[in-house]
Parts: sequence; structure tokens; C-alpha cells
Amino acid sequence: MTSPDNVLSVVRFCMTKGEVDEAVELLGYLWAALPSGRPEIDVPKLHGVSLELADRFPVARSVSTLLYGATVTYAKLGDFPAATVTASRMVSVWRASCQANPTHDALSGHAHSLDTLASVYRARGMNDGVIACLVELVEWNFTCGNQVGVAWALRELGALAFLSGKLDNAAKKFARADELYAEDAGDPSIAQERAECHVLLGRLAHEKGDADEAVEWFEKALDHLEGGAAEEVRELIGAIGGGRALPPPGAVQVGEFGRPIWNDGDAAEPANLPRGHDARN
Repeated sequence: MTSPDNVLSVVRFCMTKGEVDEAVELLGYLWAALPSGRPEIDVPKLHGVSLELADRFPVARSVSTLLYGATVTYAKLGDFPAATVTASRMVSVWRASCQANPTHDALSGHAHSLDTLASVYRARGMNDGVIACLVELVEWNFTCGNQVGVAWALRELGALAFLSGKLDNAAKKFARADELYAEDAGDPSIAQERAECHVLLGRLAHEKGDADEAVEWFEKALDHLEGGAAEEVRELIGAIGGGRALPPPGAVQVGEFGRPIWNDGDAAEPANLPRGHDARN
């Protein structure tokens, strides 16, 4: 069996020849093996070679895949400071890609990378870091003219404010997101995303003590929700009518950005990005 050190030597040779994908495949094998217990793997050396690859090929999208895998591995091992480093470098890959050629795919990859970094910040209790990721997402979506992406990021900033008890701030963010969604409300998927924002506005109104306004928002949301989301909203309306506490979020979460990405096997990407991004790593 080839030793990890030999694999790293081959990786360095691949780098000299510009064979990025081959290097990524070999490094990815080592990262994937770590959680199952491979004491012969020199993690600092593996970490260093992976970052060297990112340095030498700063816009290679396969490098982003490698850094994502490294981040998930570190998170599974409980090493969140190291996960922060690899996730930050993943963001750097897509930021450079957006700067070089701000296509829809580049913007989607950037959203995915920011979501990954935010998930690590959440695990570390670093709420300011999550906010910074969302602010960057707002800025890039605005620069690239992706209005739906701006609306979704603002909605998520509002959710963070809501969960932190900053209700006035949350109200401003939700209201602005709703305004942006309204400009493209003819698209069914965007109408659904906007309806989810209305659910958040309803929860916010209830939290502020205005049950009537909450019901208005919930009823408005029902026009564009189906399945479990619609059932949840009906339960919210019923709870208010019966004078009961609102049930906890289910199908419509208060805050989707930055959920942990290491508890669902080895998924290639988080599944909680806005419909307007369709991100792929």
C-alpha cells in the first residue's frame, strides 16, 4: 500500500506539471480517510500541501472541492479552528473566480463557499462571522445584479437579528427582502421564497405582540406554499386563534444560512441555499 508521504510526494509532482485535478483526487483520498482513524497520516503536512495547491491554482474549482472535503473532515474531528482556515480558503477560490469572471456559476460557488464558512462560524459561536459572510453575499449578488440573491441574503440577516432579539433590525431586513422579492413575484419559485419571508414576518409580528398582523402575514404566505410548509402555516394560524404558543419552525426555518454541513454523511454541498443560486461545488 502506498504510504501517505508517498502520496504527498506524487501530489507535489502533479503540481509541478499543472495536473490540478489529479492532485485534488489524491489529497481528497487522504482527507476522506482521516475520520476513520489513520494515525500514519501527517495532518499538518496534508494541511500544508492542500493550502499550497490552493496558492498555486487560486481559481481552480476542483481545489474548492478539496477544501470543502477538508473542512468537513476537520469539523467531524472537532477541529473547528482548522476548519475555519480551509473554509476561508475555499471562499478565496470563489472570490477570485468572481473577480476574474463573475458568471452565475461563479456566484453560485461563492454562495456555497460562504455558506460552508458560516456553518463553521456557527459551530464556534461566532455570530459576527456569520453576519460577515452574509454581508459579502449581499455585496456580490448586488454587484452581479442577482436581485433574488440579495433578497435571500437580507432575509437571512433578518433571521439572525430575530434570533438575537433585535426585532426592529429584523423587521427592516425582512421588509426590504420582501420588496425585492415583489419585483420578481411572477416566478413561482421566487413567489414561494417570498412566501417563506412572509412566514418570518408573521413570526416577527407575533413576537412583537401583534397577533392580528401575524395572521395577515401567515394567510398571505398560504397563497404560495404547499405541502409541509402550508400545513405548518395553518398550524401557526390555529395556534394564534386558540391562544396557544406558536409551534417551533419546521418546514420554514428561521435562518437557513450556515447550517452544519458535516452531520449528513458526505454530501457534496449544503442543501439550504436560495433557489436563485442553484449552487454546485
